Formats: sequence, C-alpha cells, structure tokens
Amino acid sequence: MIDFIMAARRKTTIFKQLILNVMVPPILALLLLGILNYNHTRKILVEESIARNYIIGDEIIKVLEFQDVALNLVESRLNNRMEGLSNNIRNNFKNTADIETLDLTTIQAKFGMNPIMEDIYIINQNGIVVNTTFKQDLNLNFFSFGEEHKNMLLNIFHEGIFHSERFAIEAKTKRIKKFSYHPTIDSKYIIQIGVYSSEADEIIDFIRNTTSQLSKKIESISDVELFIGADNPFSLNKNAKLEENHKHILSQSFANRDTISVDTIINHRRLNYQFIYMDRKNTDLYKGSVIRITSDRTQDHEYLRNELIKFIVIFSLTLILVITLIYFKTKVITDPIKKLVLKVNRITHGHLNERADEIGNNEITTLSKQFNLMIEELESYYNELEQKVEERTREIQQQKEEIASQRDAIEDQRNMLADKNESLEEAYKEIQAQKKHITDSIVYAKRIQNAILPPKNFIDKAVPNSFILYKPKDIVSGDFYWIDKSQGKSIVAAVDCTGHGVPGAFMSIIGSNQLEFAVHTKKVKTAAEILDSLNEGVELALRQESGKTNIRDGMDIALCMIDYKTYEVEFAGAYNPMYLVRKGELISYKPDKNAIGSHGEYPDKKYTNHEIKVEKDDMIYIFSDGYADQFGGPQGRKFMYSNFKDLLVRVSTLPIEEQQTIIDEEFEKWRGQEVQVDDILVIGIKF
Repeated sequence: MIDFIMAARRKTTIFKQLILNVMVPPILALLLLGILNYNHTRKILVEESIARNYIIGDEIIKVLEFQDVALNLVESRLNNRMEGLSNNIRNNFKNTADIETLDLTTIQAKFGMNPIMEDIYIINQNGIVVNTTFKQDLNLNFFSFGEEHKNMLLNIFHEGIFHSERFAIEAKTKRIKKFSYHPTIDSKYIIQIGVYSSEADEIIDFIRNTTSQLSKKIESISDVELFIGADNPFSLNKNAKLEENHKHILSQSFANRDTISVDTIINHRRLNYQFIYMDRKNTDLYKGSVIRITSDRTQDHEYLRNELIKFIVIFSLTLILVITLIYFKTKVITDPIKKLVLKVNRITHGHLNERADEIGNNEITTLSKQFNLMIEELESYYNELEQKVEERTREIQQQKEEIASQRDAIEDQRNMLADKNESLEEAYKEIQAQKKHITDSIVYAKRIQNAILPPKNFIDKAVPNSFILYKPKDIVSGDFYWIDKSQGKSIVAAVDCTGHGVPGAFMSIIGSNQLEFAVHTKKVKTAAEILDSLNEGVELALRQESGKTNIRDGMDIALCMIDYKTYEVEFAGAYNPMYLVRKGELISYKPDKNAIGSHGEYPDKKYTNHEIKVEKDDMIYIFSDGYADQFGGPQGRKFMYSNFKDLLVRVSTLPIEEQQTIIDEEFEKWRGQEVQVDDILVIGIKF
C-alpha cells in the first residue's frame, strides 16, 4: 500500500497534466493563428501595393506605346524634308575648310529653313559642336552623353551615309527634338539637323500630364516618374528629383533590364520605391526607360502594429481566464481520481479480487462501475483470445497461398516483358541499319559533291598564291567554291546556297552547273553577266516564276574575274561583299541586295559590275556568312563582321599558307565548345 502511495506521489499532478495536455495546445494554436494572421495581413498589403504599382506601370507602358505611334506619324512627315535639307547642305560643303567659322544662318536662309524650328549643327571627329545656329549647344561634347551616343556617331563617320534618329530630348532645353546625322563628303565632320515639332510638343505635353495624373488615382501612390536614358537618366518632368542614393538603383535597373523594389523611412514615413524597366523600340538612343513609382506604406504599417497590439491583449486576457478556471475545477475532481488510481494500481499488480469504490453519482462513479465489469470479463476475454489466435493462423495460411498465386502471375508478366524486350531490340537493330544506310548515302553524296569542286593542281594554276578555308557543317555542304579560266582571265566564286547539309548540297550542284553553262556555253564576258546568267538558270531550274512561286530558294555569291596581266579585277556579288586589303587598310565592295534566284518579280534587274585596279601585295577576300555568324567566345555571342575585318587586316601581310592557318585557328578558338552553326568558306588571293 505504501509503495502504491509513493508511486502516485512521484507522478505528475492532475493540475499539471491539465495545464500541459488541455491548456498548452489551444494556447499554441491561438498563438500560431495570430502569427499566421499577422503575416497573411502583411502579405496581402504588400501584394496589393505591388499590384497597384504594376497596374500603374501597365498604364504608363500603354501611354508610351501610344506616344511612339503618334511620334512615328510625325516623324514620317519630317524624314523626307530632313534628308533633303541634309543632302543640300552636304553638297554645299564640298570644301570644309571654312565650315567651323561660316555663318550658318545664311545656309538656313539659302535652303528655306525655319530659323525658329530648324537648326544646323557641325560636329567634328571628337564629338564637339564647332559651329551651330543653336548657340546654346556651341562647344557641346556629344561623346559625353555616354557610350551609346559616342558609338552611334563613330558608326556614322565610318558608314558615310545619312542617318535619321527618332525624337529625343535636347540636352539644354529638355525639349523634344528630332535629329539627323550626315557626314560631310570628306568625312571630317557630321552635319546634324535638329527640328522642333509643335505636334510632337503637344504629344509630349499630353503624355507628361497623363503620367503625372496616374499617381492621383490611388491614394497610397504619392508619385510616378518616367526616366529615360541609361547613361544619363532624365525625366520629361522638369520638376522631377532623383535622390543620390537612387541613381545607383536606377542604373542597376537599366543594366539588368529588371524591376527593383526599395523600402526606406523618410521623416517617419515608410516609403517604397519601385523601379520598373521598359524597353523602347526603333531608336539607337534612349533604348530603355524606367518607371519609378513611390508608394506611402505608413498607414499599412500602423494598421499592422495596431492589429498586433490587439492580438497580444486578447491573448493575455484569455490565458489568465483559462488558467484560473482550470485551477478551481481541478480541485473538485482530483480527490476521487486519486482514490481510483490507488485501486487500479493494486489490480494491475495481480490483485484481481480488488474492486474500485462506487461512490457518488458522477462520471468517476460510472468509470469505477465500468472498470469492475472489465475485470470480471477479463477471463472470458482470455478464452476468446485463444480462439482468435487460431483463426488468425488460418488466415495467415490462406494469405500465403494467395501470395504464391500472385508470384506465379508476376512470373508470367516478367516472361511477357522479356518477349517485348526482344521485339524492341530487333526494332532498334532495324533502325540502326536504316541509319547506316542513310549515312552511307550521304557520304556517297559528299563524294559526288567533291567531284564538282576544282582539284588542287588546277587551283594553283588558275589562282596562284591563294588559299581556300572550307569547313562544311555536315557531311555535305551548302557552301562551295568554283574556279575556272576563260578568255585569259581567272574566275573565282564563293557560293552560299540555301540551307546546309543535303538540301544545300543539291543547290550547290545546280549552282556549279549553271556557272559552267554561263562561262563555257553562253560565254559571258563580265562578272555581273555571269551572275545574271546564273540567276536566270537557277530560277528556271527551281521553277521560280513571277506569280507562280512555290519555293524561294537560291544562293548568295561573291564572284571575281582576275586579269593577272593587267592587274584588273571585276567583282559582282549577291549579298556577299568582297574585301580588298591594301597597306593595312580594308576596302569593302558592296554586293547587290538580291540573292540568286530572287528576281522572279523583277526580271529586268541586273547585277552591278565593279572594276578594280589592284596593286602588288594587295589581298582580296571573298567568303560566305558562316564565319561571322559563328557563336562562341566567353559570352556565347556571334563573331561579327567587325571582328572578321580586323582579323583579315591583321593577317593580310603574312604568307598565304600562314593566313589560312591563323584564320582556321582563330575560328576554332572562338567556337570553343559551341556547335558549328553553318558551313565555313573563306578564299584569299594575294597579288
């Protein structure tokens, strides 16, 4: 009896058990519910703010798209006039000796320019405005506007053609203005024409007012600004302010082309700045813009704080009330339960003659009666247990038999899978045989294609001191070279047919046959006439007739006729140019922008014949587009024609064999682990 009492004292009290088992779980659940509710409310407020910002951003994007469409209409009316004025002024300055000191207002008057709306700028090769009718921009350095602006001007100097830029913001007045650029005939200066447009001003004022009104639609949006230009960001709103700590964030948004969100506290106000990047198309400058939306989240924060305080107060009061009620209620039920526990402990130690006291008329009394009935039925339960064990043994035996039957069924299924695997293996072998047959056919096609290429000894006689870098992408190639002699002249062609692989190989055979026909059957005399005959033959071969076109296949080509006695070269090209490198300077002879086989709608279109006088040690190069279009390098980009030109200038003074080796090695180094994207063909000839 004493052991039972001591054991009972060592147990946890009922009060403590009620606290742990009844009170703690609801308290934890209530606490967790409060935390989840707080976080959910905060998340809803943040998501609502972000959604509002994106709605504003979408509206601004639609407004700017409307702006671009409207300005395009205005620009279409200004482009012709600006190009005409630019050509007239350029022809007026055939001699640019006094261009920096001449009074440009006389030029304005001479060509009927509006002195208020139309200005002339003269920009030297250092990007500085050396003369202008807009005196505020005199000595302005255009290169200081950023790398994009500098590169655009340098490209205009290099290309030597008229270039019209979209409307932009003038540096001094921040007023919208359309500019055009045209290098002088001697390429020492750029003639820039700047034109204001009242229609464009009205469009910009409308857009500016629309964007400023967007922030008034939603109470929490305190400001909306649009910044344009990655190098020197500016806003169409002259009153817009850009804090120093936001300049870096704005530049990062331009650089990453992504949305950036920043939270800060200013004068006890919790502000959120969201920078949303947006692409701008059809312009070489100001290609991107960033929308800055300023949201005041002070009220949201105060609302969350009040909700948290409310929850803490309610939680504390509830906790105190529940603990007090449990304390008093346990005093009523603990004494009867302690007595019942003592009886139960004796019965569990084998004293089955013991019975619990049945005192009172409550739940504990009912529990005692039921416990006594349980003891009385314990023996009958034991007998029943024996019977159940026997029944369970029979069930296990039956399950074993079922398992054996399932095992046999699985074995049958495994045999069926083995048969199917054999069928799949036979199908795989058949596919491999078909693949080998196709590959053998393509390899034989390569032998046929190689047969149309001129042999090495013929090349050395027809075009001495030359190299041919020829790297097909697949087993057969869409690029091919063609060399022949006619009328005392050597003819060399680099041809790029539609596609590569088997389709390109078929086109190369058609091209080779038509070149042979033009030279030896029709006996044409110039490079351009060869291309005209080739174009006619390809169109007939492919049935590409005007109005009845089923396919649009053809080829790009660069073809030279070389007279080694007179050092004269004729060149004609379809999309592919010819480069002449003389004393470290590269001269590009432009091709016609019409591919062979594309004249069905313009049958009278003829190719241009270029006649060039070459000198000793000159190098000429003809090629397909595969080399410049190869992806590679550290960033996986195209090699590009600018790098290809630099490479040719660098190797042009080397022996011909060494040139081929370096050009090939440079290609493989650039390609690296990338897949070759097209056939490669480069031909170099030294005089």
